[in-house]
Amino acid sequence: MRPPTHYRFVDKAAAAITSAVEVYNKPAFAYREETFAILALNAWELLLKAKLLKDAGNRLNALRVYESRKLKSGAQSTKLYLKKNRAGNPLSIAIGRCIAVLRESASRLPTEVEVNLDALTAIRDNSVHFITASQVLARQAQELGSASVKNFVILAREWFRRDLSSELHLILPLSFIAPANDIESVVVSADENRLIEYLKFLATSSPTDEDSQFAIAVRFQLKIEKSKLSTAAKVQVSKDPDAVKITLSEEDIHDKYPWDYGELCTRLKARYKDFKLDKAFHKLKKPLLSDERFAKRRFLHPGNPKSPKKDFYNSNVFGEFDRHYTKK
Repeated sequence: MRPPTHYRFVDKAAAAITSAVEVYNKPAFAYREETFAILALNAWELLLKAKLLKDAGNRLNALRVYESRKLKSGAQSTKLYLKKNRAGNPLSIAIGRCIAVLRESASRLPTEVEVNLDALTAIRDNSVHFITASQVLARQAQELGSASVKNFVILAREWFRRDLSSELHLILPLSFIAPANDIESVVVSADENRLIEYLKFLATSSPTDEDSQFAIAVRFQLKIEKSKLSTAAKVQVSKDPDAVKITLSEEDIHDKYPWDYGELCTRLKARYKDFKLDKAFHKLKKPLLSDERFAKRRFLHPGNPKSPKKDFYNSNVFGEFDRHYTKK
């Protein structure tokens, strides 16, 4: 049996976002920020079209562009005709129209996603003005790009049950991004400065939900510190035993997993109208405890699994519970 048409769009969207990440992760690629924006926006357009198709029962006219024609009398026809491109094929709506249509439906995009896509569009559109990404713009592109990939993975899972988290490794070539104190002294052109300021404006002036699992931009800070504490939580980024070790402080871990069980339940009650503290909830919660994307178990005495313990949670849990409960 042939799969529904929207599945083909999802497959193409996944291929496009994967290509975007692969290009960005090539440190010697001179046009990577602009190329990432182009490919990522293409991936998003395909994903949004897949959602529109799914909501419309896979009727392709949901993606078609229609226009009126000028009559011999000079007036415009009331009948709408399918608009075609120069090759004679039907035109489909662009990403902006996809967002507008979803905005009027129950599938409205979160504000963070819309603003993130607006920022990526600004990078893509301004690349034709021969703006070469300086260290300032490169860091902005990294933060926006990482958020865009994160948002894409969440919606692909929510809308189509397509889990791309194991296929897409977020863009983290941190060693190729200059430190913040170096960036502040970079001299940029007037055109690039206007783009940088516009991206800052989008990231800081847009209203967002602090409990949202989506993001406009994701900022990375890497600190390598020596610690003499035997209780310091240690993380090895590479499987190579000779790799540099990175130490995460208690404060860093708390920032990543800020909610205990009580706070988690409070937030879930505020988010869903049909949430109940029952067996069904605990059954859903149990597998999350073994996945560090969602939860972290802390022991009073690290290294001793028999010591008292407490579980802490990351906001990523919303993506899992959203599939089982109804938002208010």
